[in-house]
Amino acid sequence: MKTKYPFRETPILYGRSARRFERLMEEVDNMSEEQRRKNGEELDRLYEEACKEIEICI
Repeated sequence: MKTKYPFRETPILYGRSARRFERLMEEVDNMSEEQRRKNGEELDRLYEEACKEIEICI
C-alpha cells in the first residue's frame, strides 16, 4: 500500500540554524497560576463533555 504523502528524511541543521533551533527548544512558555488554573478547568470541562457524548453513543 502506497501512502499519500511519503515520509521524508529529517533535515540536519548546522550553524546558525542549529543554534537558533536549540535556543527555541530551551525556551519555556511561562504562564501565571491563574492561566494554568483556567486551562485545567477548561480541560476538565471538555473531558466531561466528551465522556457524556461517548456514553450517549454507547
